[in-house]
Amino acid sequence: MEVEAADPAAAAFEDAANVSATMAPGAAGGAAAELVAEAPVASGDAAMTDASDSDSDSDSDSGSGSGSPWNIGFVEPCDARLLSRQFFPSKVGGAPAWLHPVDVPTAKQLKCLYTREPLDFLLQVYAPVDEEPTAFHRSVFLFVSPHGGDAHRPGAARAFRSQLPRVNPFYPDEPADEDGPLQELDEAQQRAYDARDDRWADRPTDVGAVVRKPRTFPEYELVVEPETLDDDADAEEEDRRGGFSESEGPPGRRGGKLAPSDANQVPEALRERGADVSAAELLDLERSIQDKDQVQLSKFHLRLKRSGDPAHAIRYRFDDGAKPLWPSVTHAPEVSKRTVPDCPRCGSPRRFEFQVLPQIINHLGVDSELHSALDFGSVAVFTCAASCAPPEEEPGGAGAPAGADGTSAAYAEEIVLVHPPMNA
Repeated sequence: MEVEAADPAAAAFEDAANVSATMAPGAAGGAAAELVAEAPVASGDAAMTDASDSDSDSDSDSGSGSGSPWNIGFVEPCDARLLSRQFFPSKVGGAPAWLHPVDVPTAKQLKCLYTREPLDFLLQVYAPVDEEPTAFHRSVFLFVSPHGGDAHRPGAARAFRSQLPRVNPFYPDEPADEDGPLQELDEAQQRAYDARDDRWADRPTDVGAVVRKPRTFPEYELVVEPETLDDDADAEEEDRRGGFSESEGPPGRRGGKLAPSDANQVPEALRERGADVSAAELLDLERSIQDKDQVQLSKFHLRLKRSGDPAHAIRYRFDDGAKPLWPSVTHAPEVSKRTVPDCPRCGSPRRFEFQVLPQIINHLGVDSELHSALDFGSVAVFTCAASCAPPEEEPGGAGAPAGADGTSAAYAEEIVLVHPPMNA
């Protein structure tokens, strides 16, 4: 795909008539990138591929055929000013550049459901949806547990989607000037924001502020560009065999018994015997599954290598049929209506939008020996396929007080599935 150069702020206002990724030269030699998502689907189950499906969408996976291509993101240094919210960044680390700068997520939303501690901010992806007027500006924010080794536990990684129409109380209709003044909050908006007690807010340096200060990772830009595959014939054949799909499903064992999801892994002679399978037969089965993991891990690395640069940190494709690329079979999270339910706000199905690869950990400045160090096999984020609008708020953008459930209306929680670390 041809990459079009443009001013980094102007790129955020680009007409999204075609599904594309826009790159723009950054002030520090980096780039500001915009992902434009595929038009939303109306309804139905087409947006969700159940883990029991057996076909790998090789055309979609390779970026050919119908639909949008895969985009890949790289971690690059950038002028910190260009990572402020007024430039609609995709970025890693630092403080969240809140898209809706007033009705920010509450402490309840930003809590790890596994450790009950406040979450750390990992990254945000700016990805407008061209066919949804309320998503002219749109960002997805990803947070992880402060106990990084537990990131794969339920509720230890959480994602929130925020979006705004082109005409809104917080940003001018025209792009911000890189060297000019930036539009800040008015007094009413600032008071409403202060009432939220944002953990990442700039506060006077006092003991209380230091105590409340969250851990932050080093700040970088996520530079996003279309994936260009190495057309190696052997690799293409592996794609056609379906080795990159989660569709084989994670086989399960519970209490020494074969779970129903093991059916496609169990030899024909054992399928009707249930709990009567012998220890020796189970051992042989486990060896077979382990071999599948080794093959899948090789295919995982091969697929990243085919992307031209295996150092990329995210893979993005908000399109029907797109699937996360897992590094194993047995530990791959189940992708189904149970684990990825429909959007509670509008009832539309959720679909895969992007995944974070473990390569990003190299940029976080953490000691890998500590339990607090972030570690995972891959993180997949699923969002509302319709990219539904938030409830209307009062004119002036002062936002609304947190709802009765203690959450922000401007930030819809989405679904995160995490593959555990490969050494877990």
